[in-house]
Amino acid sequence: MTSTAARYVRRPGLDAVEMDGELVMMGLEQGEYFGMRGVAASIWQHLDEPRNVDELCTLVAEEYETTPADCRSDVDVFVGDLVARRLVDTAG
Repeated sequence: MTSTAARYVRRPGLDAVEMDGELVMMGLEQGEYFGMRGVAASIWQHLDEPRNVDELCTLVAEEYETTPADCRSDVDVFVGDLVARRLVDTAG
């Protein structure tokens, strides 16, 4: 679970490349490849600047015709996973 007030941003040096409709990146620090599609790819793209989970939910809701409240739990879990995998940082 993420902090309500925290703002998150992509870690430097993690550039994604689009391949067959999927964003693919290599995490050198993690030694793993990561792939994202759909909502996950959209969230990743929005994390090019610091944003909190509420801002991400609003952006996702606008793109995918849902409400911020309906997608909040999923966005929260996904951002928490990105933090755990060291793909995003908390912006200071």
